[in-house]
Amino acid sequence: MAEQEKEPLFPPLPEDLKALADDEVQKLLDDSVAAAALIEKDDEEFLAGLTGDEIIAELATGVEQIKALQAENKERLQAYENYKAEKAAKLAELSEDSDSGDEDDSDEAEATAEAEVVAEVEEAEEVVEETVEEPAPVVASAPAPRFSRTPPAPAPSRIVVNEPTVGTALVAAGGYRESFQGPLDAEALATLNRSVALEYGPAEKNNKKTYVDGPHGRAVFDGPRVKTARADYEFDGDRTLTGADDDLDKIRAVMPPEVTVFGKHGTMSPEALTASGGLCAPLTPIYTMPNFATEAEPVWDSLPVFRAARGGVNVPTPTSIADIETAISSISESDDALGGTFATKSCQDLTCPEYTETAVQILAHCREYGNLNARAWPEKIAHENALTMAGLSRVSEQFMLDRIKALSINVTQAAIGSQYGSFASLVHAIAKASAGIKFRLRMPRTTNFRVLLPSWIPDHLAADNAAHKDDRYLAQAALEQRLSAYRISVAYYLDDVTGGTSQGFAAEAAGALDEFPDDVQYAIYPEGQFLGIDSGSLELGIVRDSTLNSTNDFQVFGERFRNLAMLGPAQGALWVTQDICPTGSSAADATALTC
Repeated sequence: MAEQEKEPLFPPLPEDLKALADDEVQKLLDDSVAAAALIEKDDEEFLAGLTGDEIIAELATGVEQIKALQAENKERLQAYENYKAEKAAKLAELSEDSDSGDEDDSDEAEATAEAEVVAEVEEAEEVVEETVEEPAPVVASAPAPRFSRTPPAPAPSRIVVNEPTVGTALVAAGGYRESFQGPLDAEALATLNRSVALEYGPAEKNNKKTYVDGPHGRAVFDGPRVKTARADYEFDGDRTLTGADDDLDKIRAVMPPEVTVFGKHGTMSPEALTASGGLCAPLTPIYTMPNFATEAEPVWDSLPVFRAARGGVNVPTPTSIADIETAISSISESDDALGGTFATKSCQDLTCPEYTETAVQILAHCREYGNLNARAWPEKIAHENALTMAGLSRVSEQFMLDRIKALSINVTQAAIGSQYGSFASLVHAIAKASAGIKFRLRMPRTTNFRVLLPSWIPDHLAADNAAHKDDRYLAQAALEQRLSAYRISVAYYLDDVTGGTSQGFAAEAAGALDEFPDDVQYAIYPEGQFLGIDSGSLELGIVRDSTLNSTNDFQVFGERFRNLAMLGPAQGALWVTQDICPTGSSAADATALTC
């Protein structure tokens, strides 16, 4: 009789993940992660009948499936973010269209009309927020909202609401309930305590111990034990942690989608998790931890990436039109008629370029855990692994940024005048930088450029825009959309750069709120100037050997092999350090720039 075929440990994936619904993708991901957790725990029932080689083969398949599902989820989330940005940009166009009125109207009338249009958009958005359910974070696309013609509800700040009393009332306990009925205020509580003292005498420690058995063990009290009052508070089922598997789902319900709890994104509930106090019994432990760090790598993702099968590339030093010196001749008709040396055409020889070898950089991660800890607290191990991978992404991104900075021409841009805000200053510098590169390399006027800006720039522009007398109503997404109108594709890097003004924020301390950096550092270059080279990655997963076994430990190890090479000419990339301040100022028409 033929041996019965063993069922796979991981659920099989369809050929086309795009055809699945969002909940189906999440279900497959949940089942695959659960299977990997059982393999990690060496679950005997789950792995029954499989050899070590078969388990490793199944795990390799499962890891690839999990990566594919995570990538699909990430792509759908990005599509949803793109939808929101495009929606905000379209709404912002309504305010821009209001400027096309009669040119003879006064500036005051134009400003009033624009404010009215923006106010209508804001009111419409309020109605949409109240009537249209927000799509889940992994939805790839969402229907365009249909604005209501009914008047919007008043702003929450204008609605007077009688807030209910928070907490629970203190009531008399034991034999005192008949004499003291209803909630106890400060005066009633004092009277109650006086009655207890008159009946039992002053409370004192007389070395007499009272033992009371309760649901959480035996409690010991010194002196006489008299229960005078109690407070009972009932929690809803979704706010009660029982130690069961659904505790994780309850915690995710109060986390935003950017935060992951044991590998799953939060569901963005508007409520907050609150804790109770004053309890004698041990509290329910929360074993999981939210992860706020992201593994996103915007710099690497913005590069054209090619596989370097031999561990690197050997790139020739590129030449540009500036290197064409004696290849071109310009001879007038009269000189041509004279002939001889007057009509000699010059010709330029080819000089073999120098080559620059660029080997891949090894970017590795390794964590060591105890076997007992992994079994007793798997949520903590998962949390630490997620943070480790985010740390790996940070180191990789910083390396790429430093490489781009080192390979680019480093320039500075001073402030163009205190009367100009951040947006005007930034656009002025980017336009000037791209114009210079296009001229030096004789590039088409319509050439698209890549700009790498720190991730705090949109917030910086929003702070500047909020103080501007004309554009204060523009949404942050509309400001980012405006940058793309200047033929630039922006990637916002998340990490710091070596050298110069720090592009990050240190740990906040008590006192004044930290300011934005005084200078912004960014790269600007035509698309294709830099090339990402990738020799793949080596993820060994769980590593055990005799040394680790002797200490009852194991390691989680992996490494990436990647780097960045410059393909374009030296004049094609600039690294700009610019003075920038969110003044919100707008200069008068007669005010000149500081050039």
